[in-house]
Amino acid sequence: MRFLFTALRRGLLLAVCLASPPLVADVVIANTRVVFPADQSEVTVKLSNVGSKPSLVQAWVDDGRPQAQVLDLQVPFNVMPAMFRLDGDKGQSLRLFHDGDGMPADRESLYWLNVLEVPTKQSGNAMQVAIRSRIKLLYRPVGLRGKAVEAHQRVTWHLRPDGKQWVLMAENASPYVVNLASVSLQQDGKAPLELEPHHLLPFASTRFDVERLAGQATVRLRYAFIDDYGAVRDASQAVTVRQGN
Repeated sequence: MRFLFTALRRGLLLAVCLASPPLVADVVIANTRVVFPADQSEVTVKLSNVGSKPSLVQAWVDDGRPQAQVLDLQVPFNVMPAMFRLDGDKGQSLRLFHDGDGMPADRESLYWLNVLEVPTKQSGNAMQVAIRSRIKLLYRPVGLRGKAVEAHQRVTWHLRPDGKQWVLMAENASPYVVNLASVSLQQDGKAPLELEPHHLLPFASTRFDVERLAGQATVRLRYAFIDDYGAVRDASQAVTVRQGN
């Protein structure tokens, strides 16, 4: 059984690797992220097949290693059902359970919910392609200080030189994961410098490499963060420029 499941998993992952960017999934997740409150025994996530044909769906949780085999993952969550058929124009609720293993009580923990869609095999020589969707799963302990929507206010930002380039550091002093949709630096009279957005883990520092930065003029940081409901909120603040490490 393990051999068959692993073989199927590898085959599906190969198909995912072959998928091209223009492909659009028929099976969509209603959420952009899942918050799992520690005082709840389970949460549900709604899936919908917006296509007209059935698909085979597999769902699982990973710990931040997207290429790990499902059977090799040791995560404190179970998903039911883990594999099922979803007909066109139909929906299915996933039930997520936490198995009670010890988790940090002073901060959120970040995991990822995966939904893999394998369309029904077509007649002829049409290629069958699997598509995977992956969203954040945030385990939120009870009684965390502050509010998740205000966590970005407890992030401090500073710029420092690093060899021939600059580095933007974000220090998250909150117990929440701050999810960023965009990050940019603005200097007077210059075009905004767009940086690759990341999520900021609780009580941790995150590094953003900055390709160019002219002089030490006043720098303004603009960013957008994503709240629990998937709404994107804009914010900005001044950035401290530090010399040396």
